[in-house]
Amino acid sequence: MRTTISKTPVRYRHIAGFTLLVTYIVMLLGAYTSAIGAGLSCPDWPTCYGTWVPFLQPEIITNSPYSALQIFAEWAHRGLAMTAGVLIVGTTVGAWVTHGNTPIVKWSATAALVLLPLQVILGGLTVTEDLQPIIVTTHLGVAILILLCLLTTFLVAYLRR
Repeated sequence: MRTTISKTPVRYRHIAGFTLLVTYIVMLLGAYTSAIGAGLSCPDWPTCYGTWVPFLQPEIITNSPYSALQIFAEWAHRGLAMTAGVLIVGTTVGAWVTHGNTPIVKWSATAALVLLPLQVILGGLTVTEDLQPIIVTTHLGVAILILLCLLTTFLVAYLRR
């Protein structure tokens, strides 16, 4: 008898929920990064000390004024944010494919996607402009809007199952 990996297929609501969760974790990690004073621990953007993985070059960690934990927090925030961005693209495409007759699912997912480039730009400016309060606050505000769009997408898709 052959067994399958999963008897329950992945549904759109699972993808939307996972995207929502990952986005929320990105926000928590961003708050943690800020709280430990690590907002500038990767001094350039989009790389970190001119490399994508600073931990492969131990001299970077050794010579940095920041701790390895601070550098890791900022680096992980960026990496997870990139993952969330890819998930938001997939969630939006999925909304248009699977919920063509549910405008709120399509448009809330699309709104999250439309806000995404602004969020990426603000994330870069947060670093390049040395944590200017208006930029940091706007970065958080746009993150909250994206999270609300994804929450709407998930809840409506879940309730319409």
